[in-house]
Amino acid sequence: MEAPARKTPKFWMAVQPSIIRIYKVAGLFTLTAILLGLIGFLVVNIFYFFDHTWVRPVVLSPTHQKVIEAQQQLDNAELNASKLDAEKLEIAASLDEIKRAVDADNAFLTEVGKQADDPKTPEQWLVHREVEKARLDLANETGRRAPLEARQKSIELTIKDQKQLVDKLAQSPYLRAINGKVVLGFVPYQNLRSIKEGETKLYACSWGLVLCHVVGKVKTTIEGEVQDIHPHDESVQRGIMVELDLSTPSAEGETVLFAGGKPLWLF
Repeated sequence: MEAPARKTPKFWMAVQPSIIRIYKVAGLFTLTAILLGLIGFLVVNIFYFFDHTWVRPVVLSPTHQKVIEAQQQLDNAELNASKLDAEKLEIAASLDEIKRAVDADNAFLTEVGKQADDPKTPEQWLVHREVEKARLDLANETGRRAPLEARQKSIELTIKDQKQLVDKLAQSPYLRAINGKVVLGFVPYQNLRSIKEGETKLYACSWGLVLCHVVGKVKTTIEGEVQDIHPHDESVQRGIMVELDLSTPSAEGETVLFAGGKPLWLF
């Protein structure tokens, strides 16, 4: 005799349609999220493939490698300037010494030179010898003066250039970071066409490439090639640094900023 079949409780029969609907909704949300994620991934990759507006902010501190290098360059430039100043003083002292020797020889020759032109006595021959020695010294000192004067002019020009270099290095934003925080931006060469000093606005985005707003502008460009990482694919890029003027201080912590406009225009 067969056992009677178990009946499904009425409760489960009542909730089964709801559970099925929940599974369907959950599956729909999951597929929608995957689709949106895929679209977002494609949009970001396509955007960065064609984009030439991104700027990577860099916060400088006293221990930053570029700050240390800038300080070393300034120290070397100031040391070279000091050496040139010391050499200039040495040349000036040598020229003064030559002038004194020339004046003394000229005075001696003016006073006794003609008396020794035709020596007769031993005493006159001694005077003649001293006169000839004075003439030789005069010629030697005069010959030394010309190259020293040329060297002096050359050093003066070099000192002028060196002091200009020192002044230029001293004004570097890298050195300002020794006494306080300075925010720069790395711009790859292919993005430089989007940058205009003092005019280009910078945008930061709250969520990916949307909800963007102005956070500052580009102040000046800084000479010298540097390398940094692409904000999306982390490839090594060559470019230059620009100094940023941020109206929103928190923007310094952004991974990337955009120059000239919002990356997706309306968003």
